Amino acid sequence: MFVRRGLLERGRYAFLAPGLVFLLVIYVVPMLYSVGITLFRWNLLRADLGIRYVGFRNYADLLSDPFTWTVVGRTLLFVVGAVGIEIVLGSAIALFLNTDFPGAKLVQSIILLPFMMAPIVVGFTWRFLLSNSIGPVAPFLKAVGLGGLVSPPLLANRMLVMVVLIIVDVWQFTPFVVLVLLAGLKSLPMEPYDAARVDGATALQRLLMITIPLLKPSILVALVIRTLTAFRIFDRVMIMTGGGPGSASEVISFYGYRVAFQSYEMGMAGAIGVLTLAIAMIFTVFYIRQVGIGES
Repeated sequence: MFVRRGLLERGRYAFLAPGLVFLLVIYVVPMLYSVGITLFRWNLLRADLGIRYVGFRNYADLLSDPFTWTVVGRTLLFVVGAVGIEIVLGSAIALFLNTDFPGAKLVQSIILLPFMMAPIVVGFTWRFLLSNSIGPVAPFLKAVGLGGLVSPPLLANRMLVMVVLIIVDVWQFTPFVVLVLLAGLKSLPMEPYDAARVDGATALQRLLMITIPLLKPSILVALVIRTLTAFRIFDRVMIMTGGGPGSASEVISFYGYRVAFQSYEMGMAGAIGVLTLAIAMIFTVFYIRQVGIGES
């Protein structure tokens, strides 16, 4: 019996081994390699210089460059603005869809359509929509007396380009928040609501005292996933603005791309990637601690 149990245990680990090896090769090894190259100066255009070990010099240069903090600040503005609006708007839509009304399934399907589109398609679509020459947005704004917003064009306006990128992100990813929170709402127990109705609690009191506290795990999932993906925004920036006008829409992922594939400074690009990961992890730990404190 004990021999059979031991064989079953070893067989269980044998079945897990291929998946673990796959994760090791696909995720862990590239991550270690990316961290490793940050300790070297490596310019692909200067093969004569070779690969030189510089320790933490890349990090020192990166953190002492004022442009780095400008890019980080712009990225944080985008992440906080986009994710914050998506959580609030997604919560409101999820609460609305959690009620029974004719055509609810059809409305849910239509709302999810933007999330199903590839970011590249979204970028080209919105670039067309916001074009002053062929897009419908500029004529509409002029018709309602807001023509000043499209002169210069929205994607060439240094003051508004980040607002436009936030709006596009909210349009595409609010459905994801709706999907997560609606699933959380469907799984909530009904007993606390029945007791609250017996005690005479209003709809607002039930929302604040029951729904939101019970929905915190789902909110945490939406926050963490959307924050991590928002930090990685690249496709829409590349297609819609190319980081411009000037560098007004250059976020940290695009900064890393430019350093890696335009300046070919691989060590510095790796340091930018590590900095991005560190900031994203700080946000994640903050979210988890806040939810943990709230539940305790």
